[in-house]
Amino acid sequence: MNYLSRLGLVLALLPAHIQAAELPDNLGFDMVMKVVDEGQYADALVLKAELESIQSELLTVQGLNDFNINLEAAAQYIEPSQVLTEAVNDDHQLAIVMKKNLLDAGYSSHKEQSLDTRIKSFDLLMKNRRLEKRIEAARKFFDIKLADLNYAVDNEAISTAYIKFNKTEERNQLKQQSDVELLKAQFEYQQVRARRYQSETMQRISRARFAESISRPKELPAEVIIPDLSFINRERPDYDEILKVVLVNNLELRMQQLQVEAATYELTASRKKHGSTLSTELEWREYSNELPSRNNFRAAIKYSVPLYENDSAKSDVAKARANLQKQQALLLKLESKIRQQSLEVWQQMYVLRARQDSDKVAEEYRELYQDRSRAYYEMEFRTDLGDSFVRVSEARLEKYTNDFELAISWMRLAMLSGLTLEEYLQQ
Repeated sequence: MNYLSRLGLVLALLPAHIQAAELPDNLGFDMVMKVVDEGQYADALVLKAELESIQSELLTVQGLNDFNINLEAAAQYIEPSQVLTEAVNDDHQLAIVMKKNLLDAGYSSHKEQSLDTRIKSFDLLMKNRRLEKRIEAARKFFDIKLADLNYAVDNEAISTAYIKFNKTEERNQLKQQSDVELLKAQFEYQQVRARRYQSETMQRISRARFAESISRPKELPAEVIIPDLSFINRERPDYDEILKVVLVNNLELRMQQLQVEAATYELTASRKKHGSTLSTELEWREYSNELPSRNNFRAAIKYSVPLYENDSAKSDVAKARANLQKQQALLLKLESKIRQQSLEVWQQMYVLRARQDSDKVAEEYRELYQDRSRAYYEMEFRTDLGDSFVRVSEARLEKYTNDFELAISWMRLAMLSGLTLEEYLQQ
């Protein structure tokens, strides 16, 4: 069964798996992380199904050297031998046969080690996928807040644009402003109006995207509660220190290292698959035609040594060797990718911290500008009070956008270190 087939099966069974309580209308960040950690979303369930498949394969290998007990029955018609005094055509048999492999040149043990290592690798894959899902859910959670803030900006902007258009229309009627100025004001108003409709649409879309990401498509939060983001003001660690920790603890790297180990065991197992074997057989048999030369019980130990290695055995070894080389190459490629990701996150945090200072100054400036515009408005000196409200809202939107990106960067840094954000901050 391929990935898409398994995903379809999981999605069909998803309602039966999810028994969690409904999400509150005012949704907090900690609750979102808790839902992700429960692992009741489609990707996690697909990985669990794949893990169970490997585990079942391991059980099969562990059973290779178990006792095999068979009941055999044969109804036979024979031509009697001429040396027998009594001609009998019936020669029926009933037997119980027990077989057990004692030694198989180490094939089963190495195959078992390979599968056991793959299971350990898969466990790390599931943990890393959970960390990725946390970041995905956090980003979509923050997108809801940004959509609401963006709507607030456009909502204030449309009020300002409408007032401007209305005043221009009145002055045009009094022949104080031209038709061109009137059309310009109307055009600007229609542009802002279209943006407002778009931002209002994004409020619903952002909530739907978030709900789908955690497999709760019918539970769209009314409001999101932004957590304490004071941790984003921490000093970022030294890059060499980050890289040292990441190359040791990164879950993807550890997973791939185990894949290399598993491929090594698999190569050894493929070499021993067609090797010598030692087995024992116990047999009890009853006959409808008893003959002096026959016995009812037999015990034997068999030792088998292959004298010729066929093309099938050579093919198994060649495939296993190619897979080992592939896994080793993937490890080198992954190490390069992880080093690059670590550098990019580290550098991005530097840029975002600098932008954070800029956003803080911009917010203070626009708030002071708003206070001055309000004072001028009350004194009837200027009429840009509405525009100053828009500028303050824009500054707030820019600040939240930058803070959220910085929070995501810290989550990515934690994931690269093989930890959740909470675990990383507690270090």
